[in-house]
Formats: sequence, C-alpha cells, structure tokens
Amino acid sequence: MNIVSATYRVEEKPGTTFKGASEIYNELKGRFNPLQEEFFIIPTVGEEFLIEKLFVGGLDASLVDLKTLFRKIMTEYPNCRSFVIAHNHPSGGNEPSMADIDVTRRITKTCELMDYRLLDHIVFSNTGYYSFNDHGDLK
Repeated sequence: MNIVSATYRVEEKPGTTFKGASEIYNELKGRFNPLQEEFFIIPTVGEEFLIEKLFVGGLDASLVDLKTLFRKIMTEYPNCRSFVIAHNHPSGGNEPSMADIDVTRRITKTCELMDYRLLDHIVFSNTGYYSFNDHGDLK
C-alpha cells in the first residue's frame, strides 16, 4: 500500500486562463515528479483557474479522498462552481485505468448532488495526455 499525503499549497502561476485540455497539459507537464503519481485540482475562480497539487502517492497509485477534495473546494474556493482534476501516470501511459474511471464517476456523482461541475479529468505523462472531456467520457 502506498502512503498518501495531502498538500495545501497553491502552485505558482495562480489565476491562469485555459481554453482546453492541451493547454492544461502543457502547463502541468513541467510541474510534476515523473517518479510518483501526483493529483492536481484546478478550480475555477471567477474566469480563471488555480493549479493546486492536492494528493501525492507512490509510483503506481495516489488515493483520491473525495471528502478532502470537496472540503477543499467548499472552504478555500467558495465561489468555485466548476473544476478540472488531473493526475500523472509515472509509467508513461496516458490511458485511464479502471481506478481512474471509477474515481471520475464518483466525483461526477458527488458534483451532481452538490451543484458543482467537473469540467475534465486529465491523465498525463511525459508523452501526452488523455482527456475524459475530449473523449466524451464525462456523463
């Protein structure tokens, strides 16, 4: 089992405007440690996005705790109504795993109950990315 820690610091460049998954990927690809899985939350604040590393895991997994994720949004970004999540695959693959698909479904269901909108889940590595939104996988 991998030990997971939560961090609560906003990465540099707060308040960035993104037009799609490729721009988010280009911003994130220089920020992550390719030797461990890292999970980012990118909430909208007004017309801009903030990038925050929320969970850090081991080489092959990072546990995403929904209570921590939504508590973060509700308390630190009270005006946020939509957000993007993203995480890297240190293995270099960009296809979402079954765990990635499951957590996306769970987050989407929670968003429906709490009046939030998940704009995208981006899985990325040094070689590219997979966007749940671009592939029509957010329902």
